[in-house]
Amino acid sequence: MTDKLCNNCKKNPCKCGRPKRQFTDEEIQKIEQYARNNCHNRTISTALNIPVNTLTRRFGTKIRRWRAAGKVELRQLQRDLAKTSSDMAKFLGINELGQQIKQVIETGPTDSKPKTEQELEAARAGAKAFNEAMSKTNIIPIKEAKRHV
Repeated sequence: MTDKLCNNCKKNPCKCGRPKRQFTDEEIQKIEQYARNNCHNRTISTALNIPVNTLTRRFGTKIRRWRAAGKVELRQLQRDLAKTSSDMAKFLGINELGQQIKQVIETGPTDSKPKTEQELEAARAGAKAFNEAMSKTNIIPIKEAKRHV
């Protein structure tokens, strides 16, 4: 057993634990790039061979800021793309930014005015022709519409 004291904690045996991992500038740039691309912490840690807890503890706040900056950049790109490709802007908005397409569904009659007798006769003739065509197959035909007077 040696009687050397630790330089950090001045105790023998040393109680200060394992030294902190030092990240290179290249690793930090890659972490930032992955965060701006909205990668999950587990994905970043796996790609760079860093434990998830270490990544979260050392870069948690920065990763959140980098992700927010990436979303801002994406919104700016979305605005630019909307000028040329509306489909791409919609795709990015829905899948990356959580935007939704508002869909309004109205219930009730689609046509407020009553149908004329001629339109009703045309609908009946179409239903009759359809049923005759279906009777030649194994599919059960739709009952003919009753005449409303």
